[in-house]
Amino acid sequence: MTVAQYGAVAHTRPYLGKIGIRGRERLINAASYLLLLIAIAIVFFPLAWMLTVSVRPNIEVMRMPPTWLPQVFTLEGYRKIFASPRYLLVFANTMMVSLVVTALSLLLGAMAAYALARFKFAGQRAVLMFLITTQMFPLVLLCIPYFRIFITLGLYDTRTSLIVVYLTFTLPFCILMLRSYFINIPRDIEEAAMVDGCSRLGAIFRTLVPMSYPAFIGAGLYTFLLAWNEFLFAVVLIESWENRVLTMAIYSLMAEFVTDWNTMMAFSVLASLPLVMAFIFLQKFMVQGMTAGALTS
Repeated sequence: MTVAQYGAVAHTRPYLGKIGIRGRERLINAASYLLLLIAIAIVFFPLAWMLTVSVRPNIEVMRMPPTWLPQVFTLEGYRKIFASPRYLLVFANTMMVSLVVTALSLLLGAMAAYALARFKFAGQRAVLMFLITTQMFPLVLLCIPYFRIFITLGLYDTRTSLIVVYLTFTLPFCILMLRSYFINIPRDIEEAAMVDGCSRLGAIFRTLVPMSYPAFIGAGLYTFLLAWNEFLFAVVLIESWENRVLTMAIYSLMAEFVTDWNTMMAFSVLASLPLVMAFIFLQKFMVQGMTAGALTS
């Protein structure tokens, strides 16, 4: 091999190395996208089946082999829901309970989170450990104690009982999430506002709250999802149709011998729409709020 040929080969080696690195990166990216597509298909499969069952008659649901597209298209399930006053009342109850729980969780959680983030006091670490412990406690063990408490207080079969119970497991989460976000905001901003004449409360509302809107949106969305989808305590504490929520109404459509799958899936589609729309438009704020302060103590 001549000197010129050796120099040409040596010159092409870095180029070949770059091609190899780029090829591996493209292969990794292709594998990642393939896994994401598989995950999306797995997640959307039950949603797509729920939607297609909601627009077909019950006789087609049990047909073997099943088909994706309905042979007879019908909106009978949706008509039954919108024509029934008690079903519409169920939607109103669920929305009211979820919004009240979300508002109270954010209001009370923000005040407690600010105190834990800005002040030092005796027992602070014990309070934090207690809040963390509440997130690990099995909620099913609380059904009987809650049932007896609300029977004694005369709050059984009321929407107030659901609001109080939901707050017990949404409020600790909001406190922990908002505290982690408040810690990352420098104290100097509030102190500067107080030097300019603001009270502490005014400094909080003028500086801290506007800067923490991703955390408030994330915590609020998570709280709303929990209250909207909760089933266990609703079954234990609610009996009458006037106070029932969506999960109970959907469950009531299941019978021992005959199940109205068409109406049940239509109910499920309508119940999922607010959550899907909220998550589509607010998911980036939820991710920001839940990841902020993840490394703080």
